[in-house]
Amino acid sequence: MPTTAAPASPAVSIKETLTSVMIAFIMAFVFRGFVIEGFLIPTGSMAPTLLGKHMRFIGPDTGADFAVGPWDYADSPFNNVPLSVQGAMPRAAITVADPMTDIKFQETDVPLSAGDRVFVLKYLMGLFEPARWDVVVFKNPGTQENYIKRLIGQPNEQIALVAGDVFARPVVREEERAGTEWERGIQAWEDDAWRIQRKPERVQRAMFQTLFDSLYTPPTASSLGSTYRSPWRGEGSWTGVDTETTYRQDSPAPSSLTWRDTERPIDDAVAYNQNRRGVQETRFPAPDIATGLSIEPDTDGATAAALLEAIGHEFRARISQSEIVLDMRPLPSSDRPEPAWTELVRAPAPRRTLEPGRVTRVEFWHTDQALSVYIDGKLAAGGREDGAYRLTPAQRIHAATGRTLQSLLAQKPAITHSILGEPDTYLKTRLRWSFEGAAFTLQRVTLKRDIYYQHNERRATRGAHPNYPVVLNDNQYFMCGDNSPSSLDSRLWAFGSGSANPWGTAPDPWISDQLDNTVGVVHRDLLIGKAFVVYFPAPLKDTVIPIPDLGRVRWIW
Repeated sequence: MPTTAAPASPAVSIKETLTSVMIAFIMAFVFRGFVIEGFLIPTGSMAPTLLGKHMRFIGPDTGADFAVGPWDYADSPFNNVPLSVQGAMPRAAITVADPMTDIKFQETDVPLSAGDRVFVLKYLMGLFEPARWDVVVFKNPGTQENYIKRLIGQPNEQIALVAGDVFARPVVREEERAGTEWERGIQAWEDDAWRIQRKPERVQRAMFQTLFDSLYTPPTASSLGSTYRSPWRGEGSWTGVDTETTYRQDSPAPSSLTWRDTERPIDDAVAYNQNRRGVQETRFPAPDIATGLSIEPDTDGATAAALLEAIGHEFRARISQSEIVLDMRPLPSSDRPEPAWTELVRAPAPRRTLEPGRVTRVEFWHTDQALSVYIDGKLAAGGREDGAYRLTPAQRIHAATGRTLQSLLAQKPAITHSILGEPDTYLKTRLRWSFEGAAFTLQRVTLKRDIYYQHNERRATRGAHPNYPVVLNDNQYFMCGDNSPSSLDSRLWAFGSGSANPWGTAPDPWISDQLDNTVGVVHRDLLIGKAFVVYFPAPLKDTVIPIPDLGRVRWIW
């Protein structure tokens, strides 16, 4: 058969090639400028949600993986240039505490890991607007550097940071507050218009920080041997609490697990903040917690109850095979030894809850003045609405300290070195689980705590004192870092700049003239976008070629 030659490919001119390349570059620049852009996290102000430069450790006795900020700098901590190898001679070795056991270990020549790299979805005002709890990249109004924080205050709100939580109320029009002290003073925090700002479940789970997980119990063969002592104290016929990842209760008689709060306080310490002096200097009791366990009863009839003592109340969750009850009451006192319980929620338990021979995952949350119970990862009772209770900022202070706001400020009224910024002002957090009705086995006994927005003990903290208010106009936002004890953010930006004020900065003159001269806020036009994914985590250490730790690629909530 005769053959026919294939038609020649049309020639592509140099002009067409260059045109295609130029179009590709233009589209890439447009995409980067208006849709998505990548950023590198330089510091630990958002740790552990997002990591800046850090050291990474694995507890030798627990296997717990955790990060710590850099300790060793080229000349001094103020030049912000950490050494690439930490704890190398002639400097002292790095001694850190494993956050699961609080037991210290030592390492030398620790390589410094780079910060996380994140993608940011640009805000398109009118189409994609900023929302509370977004992790936001913006231009710092003082230095015009890129910063990343969490958005907690929105336009036309007054914000109050009270005992670690965020409260907001609508701004009152100028003509309605003429001649009044609407925005400041004790009476301002007594206003019934305040509402605590609760987080969506997905955001809340991302913001929890683990204080304990029985999965990391040191084995008896470890260097700790039999000296390790669990932060849980068992009362009853318990085995394995101090030695195993699984706890066993062989009796159906009443028994309990009580957190040893005198030895391991439930507070807002951040493992990332460890330094040569310890973990962190200012540690507030953490009232917002999530405690969980996986329980496998041997027979029918098992019940479990969590009892939390926080902010002047007892909060209780009772779980049986048939129902879940959430209730609360004020702490007993000499004049009221047995206060009445107030029932918040009574709901049927999900099918197969506490079924014999089956593992049921039970979680009890107290977050943002609301109680919740999750069964096998799903909300079973309570929640942001059904499990909520109400306290104004003034009532919250009274509950959290046992003293009225008026008496506290009468003792120490100043906004600097405020009594509200002293951890000892607040009541401790205590926790207990109790059980009865069947023998059972427990796994993954955990305790986590929510982010606590600190009132700085030494400095005036914007929004954390009734005489230092945050009032936002139509275009202003309020930002705080997730590493609240170590974040220079809207709470602490101050007037002045340069060496006279190394802790904060007033707005840049151009921004002050063109946008906003208010200190402590971020103008709408300075917002860049919402960070939504860590696409390149810090590389694995001890590798010749930088290999990203792909196990830490994650969405940002």
